[in-house]
Amino acid sequence: MNKNIVACLRRQTTMSKRKRKKEDKLDKIIDFGRQLFAAILRSRTGALTELARLLRFQTGTKGFEREYDNLLPLINSIKEAFRKSVLEKLPLEGLRLGIFDDSDIEKTGKTFPKQKMQHNHSTGSFYSGMKVFSSAVYQNGKMSAVDSCLVGENDNKLEVAKKSVDMLIVDFLVNIFLFDCWYCKNPLIQHIQDKGKLFVSRLRRDTKAEFGEDEERIDALFKNMPHKEYERIKINGKSYWIKDIAFDLKAYGALRVVVSKESQHAEPIFLITNAYNFTSQFIVKLYLKRFCIEVFFKDAKQFLNFETFLCRKECKWDMHLLLTNVLYWAIQLKHSISKTVRAIREDIADCLLFINQNPLIEKFFEELRKRGLT
Repeated sequence: MNKNIVACLRRQTTMSKRKRKKEDKLDKIIDFGRQLFAAILRSRTGALTELARLLRFQTGTKGFEREYDNLLPLINSIKEAFRKSVLEKLPLEGLRLGIFDDSDIEKTGKTFPKQKMQHNHSTGSFYSGMKVFSSAVYQNGKMSAVDSCLVGENDNKLEVAKKSVDMLIVDFLVNIFLFDCWYCKNPLIQHIQDKGKLFVSRLRRDTKAEFGEDEERIDALFKNMPHKEYERIKINGKSYWIKDIAFDLKAYGALRVVVSKESQHAEPIFLITNAYNFTSQFIVKLYLKRFCIEVFFKDAKQFLNFETFLCRKECKWDMHLLLTNVLYWAIQLKHSISKTVRAIREDIADCLLFINQNPLIEKFFEELRKRGLT
């Protein structure tokens, strides 16, 4: 037989063996990913230990850690597979909203990544722990938290938010951005407008409006405004009273402000936007969608092991947050995942059965397998 033919056959055999070996390794990693999803659904502090026992890792061995380490090199492939899976489920028509915010994770000790004394703006108290910044896409009742990362004292949250805006525009074709008053800063607003996109945010109450050489806080301007000056609207059967005004704001320049309150004697909130073609009712309705990300943080903490992860390496936290996002997207119902998770989380076998039968998770793993083999 010709030597060249023999050499060619040997190369083909070697390549075939390498391909099978790569396929076998990827299958094991994906199988471990399924098990890991089940442990996250279990939502108990000892869930990962329980999973290690289920996988028959001997006590005191590094088996579980070794399997997790095998998963880490696939993080970029997981992100791409997740992105494609989400895009396939989002409709082609309609406004696509980008939402971002951060949340607290309390941790004691000094060995967790980017851990420090944090300030809780809601309660005014301090705690030891980390902050997680998350970005989400919302369209037609379906929300997906598509990116999450830890932010520490060396991270500028506004710069992190700018990168999130760029990612949401390029990867998910977002039209409008929604965010709370902490991120309502001129550098971020200007960045969004420079990209030619719209935003709706909440203003701080002490924001000042300019009238020639004079200036006044916006909350003071509306403190004594008669209730009859407001227009009544209804959103999802609930009444709101609104006032739509264009202001020259000291920090932001000339922008549209929609003042909204829930009852005659309630304190108003102030929404700022560059969307002039939308009705004031639609502006309020858009901003209410921002609370989807608050529901995500609440559900992830209560039902998806969001806070109980104990690894000390930042790369493992990045993977944990990413897998949490994938799982939340795959199981969420219209408003919350609580009903689904409560029904199965008491038995890890039920969790595994749910993971293996979930079509969105199966689609995600199929996409991951394609990317892992290329």
